[in-house]
Amino acid sequence: MLMTSADLIHSSKYPAITRRTAVLIADPEVSPASPLVERLIGEGLDVCLSDKADAARRHLRERTASFAIVELVFDDGDGIDLVRDIANSYPRCRTLVHSRFCNLANAVQAIKLGASDVLPKPTDIDFLIGVLLNKDLRQPTFRSSFPAPDSIRHEHIRTIYMSCGANVARAARQLSMHRRTLQRILQRTLLL
Repeated sequence: MLMTSADLIHSSKYPAITRRTAVLIADPEVSPASPLVERLIGEGLDVCLSDKADAARRHLRERTASFAIVELVFDDGDGIDLVRDIANSYPRCRTLVHSRFCNLANAVQAIKLGASDVLPKPTDIDFLIGVLLNKDLRQPTFRSSFPAPDSIRHEHIRTIYMSCGANVARAARQLSMHRRTLQRILQRTLLL
């Protein structure tokens, strides 16, 4: 049964009578047909969607939530205030800020107000659910969610090298590194 914002979404697999753990998703971009909602229902959780901050606050007054996923920007309010309200209402609720507007200042403020974690959008759904449910993220499936720092560095070097017309001396000047160092890096990554 699908309902509008701040109403519970039940999966047909699980009867609505059983008491299950509830997840509040306060995000204007998440719809009932979203893969995130489907995966959370598949995990055996009740999902409540709110596309407005006021609807999320109404849900907090009417029902309990063990988990929350919160966007920072709403048409009718601020997600930071919502994080504070969740922490005040349910101190044991694991709140995850998942937003396009993540920066260091927002992340620090959200953590200080009670968020458990802060993740920027887009984030792999498996990784997001793993962080939310506090699963072991050392599994190989989670490790592949983010590129290794060396691969990002090598990709940047390759991009600069190619933009300089494959000229090692010009690329080394552009990257502020010694020409021989750049040659060794390029030989190691099989670009030369």
